[in-house]
Amino acid sequence: NSKKINDFDDLDKLFFQVLAKKIEHRASGIRHQFGKVPYLNSSLFDPNDLEHETLFVSNLDDSLTLPILSSTVLKDSTGKKIKGEMNTLQYLFAFLDSYDFSSEGSEEIQEENKRLINASVLGLIFEKINGYKEGSFFTPGFITMYMCRETIRRAVIQKFNDVLLLSPQPANPPHPPTPSPQGEGEKYKTLNDVYNAIGTEFTRQQANEIINSLKICDPAVGSGHFLVSALNEILTIKSELKILMDRSGKVLRDYHVAVVNDELIITDEEGRIFEYNPNNPESQRVQETLFHEKQTIIENCLFGVDINPNSVKICRLRLWIELLKSAYYLPHSLAPSPTREGERELHTLPNIDINIKCGNSLISRYTLDADLREALKKSRFSIESYRVAIMTYRNAQNKEQKREMEQLIATIKSDFETEIRSNDKRLIKLKQLQGDLFTLTNQTALFERSKKELKAWNKKIQHLTSNIQHLETELEEIKTNRIYENAFEWRFEFPEVLNDDGDFIGFDVVIGNPPYMSLSKIKEQAVFFENSGYETYTKGSDIYCLFYEKGNQILKPGGLLTYITSNSWFRVIYGEALRRYFTKYMQPISILNIEDIQVFDEATVESNIITLQKTQFTQPLLVCNLSEDYSFGSSLSDYFSKHGFKFNIPKTSDWFIGSQEVTRLKTKIEEGVILLKDYKVDIYRGFLTGLNSAFIIDDETKTRLHAEDPKNIEIIRPILRGRNIKKYSFQFENQWAICTFPSLNIDIDDYPAIKKYFYEFGEKRLQQSGNPGSRKKTNNKWFETQDSISYWRDFEKPKIIWGEISDRPKFAYDDSGYYAEATTFLMTGERLKFLLAILNSKVSEWYFNQISTTTGMGTNRWKKYKIELLPVKIPSASQEKEIEHLVDQI
Repeated sequence: NSKKINDFDDLDKLFFQVLAKKIEHRASGIRHQFGKVPYLNSSLFDPNDLEHETLFVSNLDDSLTLPILSSTVLKDSTGKKIKGEMNTLQYLFAFLDSYDFSSEGSEEIQEENKRLINASVLGLIFEKINGYKEGSFFTPGFITMYMCRETIRRAVIQKFNDVLLLSPQPANPPHPPTPSPQGEGEKYKTLNDVYNAIGTEFTRQQANEIINSLKICDPAVGSGHFLVSALNEILTIKSELKILMDRSGKVLRDYHVAVVNDELIITDEEGRIFEYNPNNPESQRVQETLFHEKQTIIENCLFGVDINPNSVKICRLRLWIELLKSAYYLPHSLAPSPTREGERELHTLPNIDINIKCGNSLISRYTLDADLREALKKSRFSIESYRVAIMTYRNAQNKEQKREMEQLIATIKSDFETEIRSNDKRLIKLKQLQGDLFTLTNQTALFERSKKELKAWNKKIQHLTSNIQHLETELEEIKTNRIYENAFEWRFEFPEVLNDDGDFIGFDVVIGNPPYMSLSKIKEQAVFFENSGYETYTKGSDIYCLFYEKGNQILKPGGLLTYITSNSWFRVIYGEALRRYFTKYMQPISILNIEDIQVFDEATVESNIITLQKTQFTQPLLVCNLSEDYSFGSSLSDYFSKHGFKFNIPKTSDWFIGSQEVTRLKTKIEEGVILLKDYKVDIYRGFLTGLNSAFIIDDETKTRLHAEDPKNIEIIRPILRGRNIKKYSFQFENQWAICTFPSLNIDIDDYPAIKKYFYEFGEKRLQQSGNPGSRKKTNNKWFETQDSISYWRDFEKPKIIWGEISDRPKFAYDDSGYYAEATTFLMTGERLKFLLAILNSKVSEWYFNQISTTTGMGTNRWKKYKIELLPVKIPSASQEKEIEHLVDQI
């Protein structure tokens, strides 16, 4: 805060001379200024390359100011927005102080935890600012909770069954050689079965080791939301199994650990939330246990990869904050450095960043089965020494040791890479072909060759030369192609999923929300994917399909994959390859289909959460369709158990959750089309007023306002509502809207008659939105409509307009400048008359009935994201002209 940090020099001191240094290494003046700030052993507080290359925070000019934005959240004591300029550092503090960082949204959070930052808010901020352009979206907490709960609990049960199968009581459970598909012949069916086995088949210590051997990976980790949810879920499972123990082996019996609103909540037997008190021995014991359990899980169980280096930094920060929440003070007798009387030193945090890596999960130079044995024979290092180097890095006590371990780890990986490259099957084949060509061209013939023999000899040389050139080009491309700049080498980046011979074993769980992006938008990479053997690749497919395939590849046999993605693979043609892949290599276990509610704030996408197992496809899966009776944010597990049903998937590539008859017709409609959203059109919703009785007026009121001042007509526009729209036409009912959109920056004093009219309703009523007690989205001027829309000019363009709720398609064409109220949608752009005919057709009506959201009363909701999914044939010029002529006649 600005009381402690007066200028950029203070900020520089805090980072590099306080947080980055142990107390005994700080200068005396620094100790006095920041006496109670602990040493936080983290890469966050190391100068980075950018600072070394340019300037440090301390070099910034303390006197410079920033202009305050017109849309600022900063207000003065009277509640009015601040204007003008402000000192840069003060502006940043004031801005950040305006937000509540203890909650990601509207969920209830216990007051006792308000002082703690909610790490998920970091992900929300990052993905709102940076993620959408890369196809990434913030996953709400109730989604990550459900996915982690269902998947990790299943994985834990499977882990205990696998261990029991191989050895009754192993100290270090190995991976099972063959999976047991979906519980067939397994002893433990539920977590309760595992609970009952602890104390008989397993000791608590062994049970802990089994759970700690779980390996969970998010290959598109983003801000780390899934890994934090996984951390919380594992701690909850341990608590339920009564194996959450302190370092002396004593169980935390009198405490309940649960995940509530995606936050870990610890309560005592009386229901009080646990608060750390370093002067209370029992509180100290609980805090130390939570810290070391979190550390163990983060270091042993959680792994992530992302192509965006900023995502990686946020993810590391997020996990680090989760550990910091449970940090504890050392007893005075154990404090390694001198502290002032009555003060205690915080236990040093480990370096937990090494499991979160930057790279392109989908691109690797080396295959997962590339042989490491030769590398291990020739190298000074074994897989075990690689693991030890990483463990030493995590617990490095100073920056020098950390850098030393970083260099050692880089050397080990470089050795592996060099050896794999020299043993690449393509390189070995190239050398063999080059040897054959050399022998063939340099051997001396005893007799002169006949024409036939010479022709065969030349043909063989041409064939060898062609193959050599092809392999040389391929190997050179791997060495020089820009596509490999961010390649991620799953083969040796994570020694935790390698056995002692260097074989890639794989992860127990792959989980996440991979990006959604058409491969047509990344053409260079798409060419690579097409040529690199991805079975789920097809032209026009989405990148998330490849993440399903990569996820399966990096799983161990019997491992579980759970993703939330668009569910378009159910319906569209490019999904055929993915459906075929699932039934060829995996067992779909469950699908939660999400169509009638929107789970992503910024993405109008229909979603599904699917869990698959890496085993033979033999059984039906469980399906649940999430409908509007679901209470948003409530337990998805409970909803699924109540509404789920079994679904038999045919062992063909064209399976679809629906009847085969419907599937055949849908497939026919989807052949040779593009989606409507890929035409050059824009779709918007009509505007909200907040108080229709004030802003929407009849003909008489409009005439009166015009008579009082002709200027008023400038902001009064004719409007259409959903009920006015018919098929191809509309009925104007002499309804008008006073359009005081915030984006118009209207001064109400320029329209005194309208101002007087508004006063009849009262400023307070106009200030509220349609929801009682909530503010409307405006520039905070009482007379503005609710919507601050930037697209108001589109109302006056030629457009297609339709009502949101209707029993059948009712799309009309308007080129007279009618405005659209909130119960309608509008579309502007190209080929509108042609598209109008398609939208009103019986074929489209049938198709919409398969994909649309119903109201439950015989009508459909014709929402934007549904309309965009309409497959539209590309017409010839003569077809389009003929159809437009018919539309004009209608």
